[in-house]
Amino acid sequence: MKFFKVTSLTLVCMLLGVVIAMQYRSVMVINSLSVYEQQRSSDLITDLLREKRNNEQLQQRINELQKDLETYRTSSSNELETIRELNEYINKLQILAGLKTVKGAGVVVTMDSIGNAYLDDDHILTVLNELRATDVQALAVNDERIIATSEVRKAGSYMTVNGRKLLPPYVIKAIADPDKLESSLKMMTGVVETLEYLNIKVDVKKEENIIIPAVRDDGTVLRYDLLTPVD
Repeated sequence: MKFFKVTSLTLVCMLLGVVIAMQYRSVMVINSLSVYEQQRSSDLITDLLREKRNNEQLQQRINELQKDLETYRTSSSNELETIRELNEYINKLQILAGLKTVKGAGVVVTMDSIGNAYLDDDHILTVLNELRATDVQALAVNDERIIATSEVRKAGSYMTVNGRKLLPPYVIKAIADPDKLESSLKMMTGVVETLEYLNIKVDVKKEENIIIPAVRDDGTVLRYDLLTPVD
């Protein structure tokens, strides 16, 4: 009987030890899991904070790049506007210098002698000067553009304009207000009447679409090899 009690007590102690050991192990596992979860949460929070900082830095960089882009666009727009204005200015200068073919309304004056009359260079210059006095914007004689350095000179039976020989009839084209040009030429005791008295036939016609070619840029009309700009 005593042996049975001792044996039973021993078994109970052994079972109790096993239960305590298992309980301890469970507690240790739970504690380990808790520590792991806490560490994992801490790592996740750290990662999130790092990503947040990175995103903030990226957003700041994006904002800087957008500002740079806007500045570039504004600068490019200003540069394009400046280039456009310069091109317009150059185009105007080329037109004024006679380097561009132009068109517009004006008059066409055809001159020729009648019979044995003598058509002189002074007669042509008289018409050109009268047209210039009427704010003419472009002139040509037999499609030779008249500019500031153009010469009109009698040479035997022909005229030389811009170094080129021209034969009659002489056709003068002028672009300006057609009515003003016609009135200026045909006024009483004016150019047309005076020339007709000298047996020079002068025909004046108003036209809406006169084309005047550019001056020849071959070195015979425009000369600037002896010129030096002054700053």
